[in-house]
Amino acid sequence: MTETRRSPLFNDNRVKLGVMAFNCSHGSTVTTADGAWPMTWEDNRALARMADAAGFEALLPVGRWKGYGGETNFNNRTFESLTWAAGIAAETSHATVFSTIHAPLVHPVAAAKMGATVDHISGGRFALNLVAGWFKNEFDMFGLEMRAHDDRYAYAEEWLSLVKRLWSAAEPFDLDGRFFSGRALWSEPKPLQRPRPAIMNAGSSPAGQAFSAAHADMNFVMLRQKDEGSDRAQIARLKTMAADLGRSSQCWIHGYVVCRPTRREAEDYLHHYVVERGDDVAVANMLDIFGVQSGTLEPAVMDAFRFHFKAGHGGYPLVGAPEDIVEELEQLSDMGVDGLLLSWVDYLGECRQWIEEVMPLMEAAGQRRPFAAEEPAAAKAL
Repeated sequence: MTETRRSPLFNDNRVKLGVMAFNCSHGSTVTTADGAWPMTWEDNRALARMADAAGFEALLPVGRWKGYGGETNFNNRTFESLTWAAGIAAETSHATVFSTIHAPLVHPVAAAKMGATVDHISGGRFALNLVAGWFKNEFDMFGLEMRAHDDRYAYAEEWLSLVKRLWSAAEPFDLDGRFFSGRALWSEPKPLQRPRPAIMNAGSSPAGQAFSAAHADMNFVMLRQKDEGSDRAQIARLKTMAADLGRSSQCWIHGYVVCRPTRREAEDYLHHYVVERGDDVAVANMLDIFGVQSGTLEPAVMDAFRFHFKAGHGGYPLVGAPEDIVEELEQLSDMGVDGLLLSWVDYLGECRQWIEEVMPLMEAAGQRRPFAAEEPAAAKAL
């Protein structure tokens, strides 16, 4: 099959960029601070266009169906990620547009058809962020039972194998699997991208890492942040696991950004929205759902967990002046990080700041090439 990848995820920028979680109320910051993301379609469209015009490689939504309680009821208002991707795809021309799907909540036959539809709307820029499923409160909404942990990845593997077959099969086929069966299975049109749209996965357990190494083009990593050595080893292991299977896989992380004229100003604002205005109830609910119990971790470790989840859903801190942040990006790139999905408190204002103040420094440091939007095909024909 001839390879026709149109996604900028595979360009030669050393530090690739994306924006994440802006389809959800509050985005990634669990805070009551002024300016927290209210989440409207108008703002989603404006942010997507802004990032797209600046050359960002990725726009990634969260797959969320209900919130976490607390004063913010964090992420309670969300746009569904496949229909969101169709709308965002029609508003952009460069960035890869992801959908995040929890495999047990969307049948693979439907997902294959919807993903191919977005790929055509986008002109070949669709990508899939596949999640094995973990939020029991959402499973209860659908009347589904949570499988044992490793069985979730066995299910996701069969789910993904079926989607990929539907994206490539030249004739209808029958299937009798462990989790799925059907007769004369078929999906048309196929995606524009060959051999298929890109796939991301955030598996972190041994079963999750094995799944990601075998199937994902990008592993979405939550760095442990103990020290640089352990982060470097974590990334190296994930890439080695894929290489041992004859595959290559990028490593992406989530970075929450607080950029101000000085490091002190950035740290002061971080303290304001996390310590003074953070939603402790919502974060306690989140950590309980994630299975992080205070009885199994030292108090200082739990404090760090709570802080990072309020600051940016457990992401990596990019805090300081523009020069500080670009220096941190250089260290991350040296560790093997290929791309960052960014979030802010004020997505629109702070993304604009990133484009105007941080990206020129990234280009000067050789982390990215200057971006020039391609002329639309229709204009070239005139």
